[in-house]
Amino acid sequence: MNLKVVLVSELLASAVARSLRTRSHEGLPSDRCTLEGVVFLPIPGEDLEEDFKYECAGSNGVGGPLIMNKEQRISLDAMVGSGAVELGVDQIDIYGAQKSGNKIILPNGSINTRKADGGTRKLTSVTGKKPVLAVKVIDKNGLQRREDLATISQEIFGGSDDVVNLKSQLFGCSFGALEVTTDYSDFATDLQMQKIKQYVTDAAPGVMEVTIDVDITKTDMSTIHTAVTDKVQTLLELSLPAGPFEHVMYVVEKCYVGFCSWAAFAFVNHWLTVYQEDNYNKPGVQLHE
Repeated sequence: MNLKVVLVSELLASAVARSLRTRSHEGLPSDRCTLEGVVFLPIPGEDLEEDFKYECAGSNGVGGPLIMNKEQRISLDAMVGSGAVELGVDQIDIYGAQKSGNKIILPNGSINTRKADGGTRKLTSVTGKKPVLAVKVIDKNGLQRREDLATISQEIFGGSDDVVNLKSQLFGCSFGALEVTTDYSDFATDLQMQKIKQYVTDAAPGVMEVTIDVDITKTDMSTIHTAVTDKVQTLLELSLPAGPFEHVMYVVEKCYVGFCSWAAFAFVNHWLTVYQEDNYNKPGVQLHE
């Protein structure tokens, strides 16, 4: 089984059932970081530049895209493909790495990895109730998806005459074992629920909006989703995903900078998925990510 099959199979099996930490681009650790994998789903009819990339994050979530030479990539692919390295859990040595913008450039030489110390992940099961949050993103110039929050909620979680959506399909595919929920009361503290209700209302269950101080037409997607995470955490006064949400979906108007031929992307063993244009409302894309 090749690396791509291994990664996509793991992502699909995880569905919305894995958790990790938040991310930032300041204070990159100097010695090691958690190795992460990002899987991209192509826009129909378009070719992907890559369908998989590596990133890394420190113990505080700090990190970015991981840049390496061809030999290092082959070596790391083999480690991941064989199961010797678990994405989103194990660590990679980055001593001597350079940082260019939000990119982490590995020095030449062999790839050195180490198993996680333990206790750094809260992995969840693939059964039971799974609290999911969707976030509509508005950039500093007002660029955003044209759908209102209520419509986005219906497209993802159902309601009215929408019977084919993320919630219904995961429930059906799991034979009723996996239930997406927007009722966070069983997962949040009283203080968390007070704050959540300020931004997630009964008019649009499971959906909030945030405005970021970023021009998405001039900014790469890694920087954009980091800014969204920071804003959500600030507004809700919690850390993702340590709060009540096991999965969070970012809905972005469009990708403008760099590699943009994807409909959505997700991190392996992670809590975050990102959708551009109207792909958030397509069950096939929702289920893939």
